[in-house]
Amino acid sequence: MGITKRGSAWEWLHSWWMLFIFMPFAITSFFAFLFIGIKVRNRKWIMYGIIYFFIFAFGFVLPDLPGVFIVVPLWAVTIIHGFKVRPLYLIQLDVYKDHVEARAFAEARSEAESRFHAPKQSIQDIHIRKEQ
Repeated sequence: MGITKRGSAWEWLHSWWMLFIFMPFAITSFFAFLFIGIKVRNRKWIMYGIIYFFIFAFGFVLPDLPGVFIVVPLWAVTIIHGFKVRPLYLIQLDVYKDHVEARAFAEARSEAESRFHAPKQSIQDIHIRKEQ
């Protein structure tokens, strides 16, 4: 069962960012959350990315054993968190892309109407004419 109406192939294609959370010892986990947060304009995920970066950097500068006790649990947390936010990200990306595609369609229609000096029509008028 898919998460969005776009299908499983689209969902897996847009889940490539999850590769970053599997890099050993959370080296790039923070980047995954920054990427998805910026992509769908979700400030909470951007903040998680920043927090994960600082935790990773803190664990990285500590001596071996204390650093490992910080980085390894962080890695596990980011993997779990990544799987938890994936469906939410895909839904938000789907809605965002629908909005962008609708705007592009409206702009193309407006440009065509002005180029051919056609009267401006609303989308509702077009659908009503099709149904009749």
